[in-house]
Amino acid sequence: MPFTDQRGEGDVSNPATGRLSVQTVERLHRLLGGDVRVEGIILQFIKDRYGAATLLHLPPHIAKEILKRPADFIRAAKQHCEPELNF
Repeated sequence: MPFTDQRGEGDVSNPATGRLSVQTVERLHRLLGGDVRVEGIILQFIKDRYGAATLLHLPPHIAKEILKRPADFIRAAKQHCEPELNF
C-alpha cells in the first residue's frame, strides 16, 4: 500500500515498485539540497542509518517524516556526521 502525502500532493511511494515516487524524490532534493557539503552529509547519513545509497532508496515512511520536518532531519544528519560540532 502506498504512503499518501499529507499535503495532498500524491503518493510518497510508487505502488508498482514500492520505492519512492519521482515527485517525492524531487521534493526531498529541493528541501535538503543546495549546499554541496550538506548534500554530502545527508547522503552519508542515509547510507549509515538506513542503508540507502540515494534519496530514491529511502524507506517511504522515513521520507514521509523528512517531508514533515526537514530541518530536524538536516540537524540529525549534521550531528551524526560532525558530532564534534554543536548543532
